[in-house]
Amino acid sequence: MEEIVVGIADAKVTRGNHILATYALGSCVGICIYDEVSAIGGLLHAMLPDSSTCSETFINSQKYVDTGIQKLYKTLCRMGASERHLRAKVVGGAKMFEYKTTIKAVDIGTANVLQARRCLSRFGIPIAGEVTGGEVGRTIRFNPEDHKVIIHATDGKTEII
Repeated sequence: MEEIVVGIADAKVTRGNHILATYALGSCVGICIYDEVSAIGGLLHAMLPDSSTCSETFINSQKYVDTGIQKLYKTLCRMGASERHLRAKVVGGAKMFEYKTTIKAVDIGTANVLQARRCLSRFGIPIAGEVTGGEVGRTIRFNPEDHKVIIHATDGKTEII
């Protein structure tokens, strides 16, 4: 099977016969959304939780969890995915760095995971699997045909959800 690489602040979709892969998920989240019947699926590699904090005039929607999920959802539906058959798997959201400030430590990873859960719920997409948090980086390979996500962590562990 051909592997399609999804970069940081990027998303790709496919209709079976391809593996979607993304590397170096630290505090970023990898969100796999798929139609469990038609084998149409996509992978988003989002960096930040909320696009409303952005002051740029041009927004890369895949950079943010909220706008990235919305765009991926619409793209999958345009490709023929059924809204009622959509499922998601969420990976990443690690706490990679400790910030010393006078306010609470900034934890982008947790904020990304919480935002992903909220957005998926808003679109009525159940989460079928999740490996989030911790302090390790992760690489994932997602197969929309069998819905499996293979997760390789920087601590040497491999999981399949």
